[in-house]
Amino acid sequence: MVLVSATAFGTLAIFAKLAYAQGLGTEQTLAIRFVIAAVGMWVLALVLRQSPLRFRRNRLLALLAVGAVIYTGQSLTFFTALRTLPASLCVLIVYIYPSLVVLAGRIFLRRPISIGVGVALMASFVGVALLVGGARFQVAWGLAFAVLSPMIYTAYILIGERVMGGVPAVGASAAIMSGTAIAFCALAGLEGQLRLPVTAIGWAVAVGIAVFPTMIAISFFMAGLPRVGASRAALLSTWEPVVTVLLAVLLLGDRFSIVQGAGGVLVILAVLVVQGAHTRGATGPRAVR
Repeated sequence: MVLVSATAFGTLAIFAKLAYAQGLGTEQTLAIRFVIAAVGMWVLALVLRQSPLRFRRNRLLALLAVGAVIYTGQSLTFFTALRTLPASLCVLIVYIYPSLVVLAGRIFLRRPISIGVGVALMASFVGVALLVGGARFQVAWGLAFAVLSPMIYTAYILIGERVMGGVPAVGASAAIMSGTAIAFCALAGLEGQLRLPVTAIGWAVAVGIAVFPTMIAISFFMAGLPRVGASRAALLSTWEPVVTVLLAVLLLGDRFSIVQGAGGVLVILAVLVVQGAHTRGATGPRAVR
């Protein structure tokens, strides 16, 4: 189930590229994605008797705020980067977030870092440097958004550890997606993008991005987590960037130089080490980008 989840998550950047190819705007795509996903997660939460309406008011408001502010910022920066950068490059840069979580935990929460994990952290940052150094960019701001995205995701995970503590995962995800959907509808309205797709292919892409890398990905991860445990689930989730890279090469024509390939390998190996060492008790909140 976790591998199915990772595979579904791995299609996110591909769907984003397809949406842009159909003329859909960034805010428009994300508004449609999270509205559909929020409705689906609410249905699942109600079926599982995890309705967010049962949460304490302050906890529900906190979850909505996490979605409306932090998760909206993370998704927006990731999708904005995808407008100008290859999908494979974006997802590998974003996947340094486990290393950033460990580093932030050390700086702000005084959590210890072993020598092995410290080496992995350095390897992940070297890997990103190789990825960036081996690429040719037409628009510099795309790279800035790609680097900013995992930083915001790190904040989401650290804050989410406290906000999601003591509440059911599916219900919490439904509340977070609701906050994100509201925020993106507002942004799309301000940008004049609050409209539905006008072609059948546009509709297929919009629904696909809400179903596969969002609803299916989250649902299967939540279902698989208690069966395999947090540590194994986190390690299996590293299949996600591999799926994205393979699909990007096969479907979008992305290509890697030798330097970038080495950087990608370093990032994935570093994630394996970091996840294996720091997910014995919990994986933190797992959500979508």
